[in-house]
Amino acid sequence: MEELKESVVNFINNYSKYKVALDLFQKEAEIVYLLNKSIEEISSHIPLSPELEFFYSNFEISGPIRKDGYELKNVNIDIGNATIYLSEPANLYNRQLGFRWIGGPPYKEDPRWNQSWVVIADKDDDPIIVDTSQRNSPVLASYETSEVFYISDSLHRFFEAISVVLEVIYKNFSGEIMDPETFDIKNDFIAVLEEELIKVLNNEEHVSNFMNYLYG
Repeated sequence: MEELKESVVNFINNYSKYKVALDLFQKEAEIVYLLNKSIEEISSHIPLSPELEFFYSNFEISGPIRKDGYELKNVNIDIGNATIYLSEPANLYNRQLGFRWIGGPPYKEDPRWNQSWVVIADKDDDPIIVDTSQRNSPVLASYETSEVFYISDSLHRFFEAISVVLEVIYKNFSGEIMDPETFDIKNDFIAVLEEELIKVLNNEEHVSNFMNYLYG
């Protein structure tokens, strides 16, 4: 699990370094390394792979608190033109609603959904999914409830990739990834990010899928 620990710590460092404080919140979201924390808050209905269990057992995820005192249940990760929302462990059951569980209470299992898939995050309700049945916990994504596709062959590579995304956005481009005239994503940003992602994902198809998911 050392690779996973290192990749998450690197992600946390970049997240903390580059996140922009919002006036909306009295307390910002945070992710901190916290060795051997309890995961009793995770519903017993949620399958956990060794990697996912290690992640939630050693990193505390806390959503921001608004000025009115309301606590959000996810960490917001700004990727330049959109936001990825990483769910708190206690919110994992609710995050599966509309994917694994459908309809209204009492919810029913969607027969099309693999019960080993766990939605851990989303971008505009497009899910980021961990396959808990596979070695190294590969990560998939989807556009709402359409076909899933791989964006990483492991959980640790996924966090490495998100860390790279933040580094390129804010270190290389100072957060300015949109063309001010066309409002399209800058071509040079896409080129640099693809070049950096192949180094960590080590798979051209995964890089293409990841780029399309984030900026397609």
